[in-house]
This record gives sequence, C-alpha cells and structure tokens, in this order.
Amino acid sequence: MKIHPPNIPAPRPSLLRKIWRLYGRTFALILAMIAGALVPEAQSAAGLLPYLLMGMLFFAFLDITVTRESFHASMLLIFLANLAIPLAFFFLLRPIDPVVALIGFLTAIAPTATATPVIVSYLRGRVDYVLPCVLLTNIGIALILPFLLPWVAGTTVRITTGEILPPVLEVMFVPLGLAFLLRKCFPAAQRFLLPGKVLSFPIWLAMLFIVTSRASAFLQSSAEFSASQLLWIGFISLLICVANFGAGALIGGRDFRREGSQVLGQKNNSFTVWIALTYLHPLAALGPTFYVLYHNLYNGLQLYTAEREATLKGEKADSSGAL
Repeated sequence: MKIHPPNIPAPRPSLLRKIWRLYGRTFALILAMIAGALVPEAQSAAGLLPYLLMGMLFFAFLDITVTRESFHASMLLIFLANLAIPLAFFFLLRPIDPVVALIGFLTAIAPTATATPVIVSYLRGRVDYVLPCVLLTNIGIALILPFLLPWVAGTTVRITTGEILPPVLEVMFVPLGLAFLLRKCFPAAQRFLLPGKVLSFPIWLAMLFIVTSRASAFLQSSAEFSASQLLWIGFISLLICVANFGAGALIGGRDFRREGSQVLGQKNNSFTVWIALTYLHPLAALGPTFYVLYHNLYNGLQLYTAEREATLKGEKADSSGAL
C-alpha cells in the first residue's frame, strides 16, 4: 500500500520579508530622490548617466527577443499621441501665456525614456512591446522636431537631426547589439551574465540620484524666476504627466494598458532639457525638470502596486494549495 505524504502548505514568508517585497523598491526609489534633492553637488556625475543607462539596458536586453508578434497597431497610436498631446497643450495655452505654451510643448514632446524597458520589466509587463515603442518615438521625434520646433518657438532656432539622433541611437543600440551578439554567438556567456539582471535596480537608483540632484541644482539656480512662475510651470507639467500616462493606458487597451501608459508617460527629459538650454531659454527647461520628479514618483507608486498584486496572487495560490 502506498502512503502519500500529507499536503503540507509551503511556509509563509516572514512579515519583514513581506514588507520588503511590498515597499522595499518604492522606499528605495523615494530615498534616492530625497538624497539627490539634498545633494545637488552630485550633478557633477551627470556624465556617467549614458554609461549607467547602457549597462542597465544591457542586462534588460539579455533575455528579450522582439518578434513579428511584438509589433501592434497601438504603437503607431502611441507615436501619434506623442505628437498630438504637446501640440494640444501648446494651442490651449498660447492665448493664456505664449511662454508657458512653449514650455508645455517642450515638456510633452519628449520621446519615451530609454530606461522604460527596465521599468516595465519590474512592473512585470511586456518588454518586447515597449522596446519598439522606445525606438519609434525616439527616432521619430528626432526626425520631426528640427522642423517642428522653429515653427512652435517662432524664432530662428537652428537644430538638425544629426545633432540629436546619434546620442539616442548610441545609448539604445550599443547594449541591444551586445546582448543580441551574446545570445546568438556566446549563449554560455549570456547564461552566465543573466543573474546580473539584479544589478539593474541599483543602477537605476544611482541614475535617479544623479538626475534628481541635477534637477535640484537647476531649481536652486532658478532664483531669477518668480514663485508664481515656478508654480504655474509645475502645475502645467503635472497636467501633462497625468495626460500622458492616462492616454497611454487608453491606447494600450486591456492587453497593454500598463505598457502603453508607461511608454507614453515616462519621458526622456534629459533630451528636452538639453534642447531648452541649448536652443531656447533656461526657463523652458523647468517644465521637463518638474516632469522628472512627477514621473519618477508615479513609478514608485507603480512599483508598489505591481508588488502588491504579485503578493496577493501568491497568497491566493498558497491558500488554494493548502486546501
């Protein structure tokens, strides 16, 4: 006669471990932002950002494969929304304040942040959906903005695609190419490096610390701007952030709600800050600077929500197994 072992439920995680799973990453993200705000001198490390980003993307791309099934019609709608939303804010705000209208346009026209695939992987989303969107919005905006910005700014702004496209392509395609080469030619090395994906989160925290430090230093140096200007620009930037994440969720639909929201809402603000400081006016950089704070705070909320959903699913699975 066979004796079956009793159905013993798996041990539940400790309270501290559960708290860390729910809040750990969100707390770490918020602490990195607070530390950056308190140490504006760390902006001197901004030159490291492209290299940190390429390292983070390399680990994210190690086990990501983009196939024909990864492409969806909603990606084109994401790109069109990336053009329509900034133009809508520009035309709505121009009768009220032409300067703020230009700032709103510049804040909203930023393409998808190149770090978005990594963030979506933390949110347990479809990275293969996000990657084509990152390439489409960054390359598309780099091609269109040189023609669009002079018309919107109403000045003789001279900017070329050759100035803004190469840095974007370098940051994206160097880690993507290296990861593809390892997968195809050195699979053993790829498998060896896969555990290194855990380094992506500390790298992201370091980047967030530097970016927030730079934003803090910029805001502190903006003494020439009045408090009312700062509040007005901050409010418009917040509206744009809400509009982007909301519109992206609607475009993504039921299948790609989280991915679409993140792709349209998480912006490459360093790109538009550089445009503002190089071709326009320091005041124009305030919109993207505020946006940096808003979308990263929302990322913290997203991380908490994703971990909570995963924890609840795990608890349900444990309880059903115990029955």
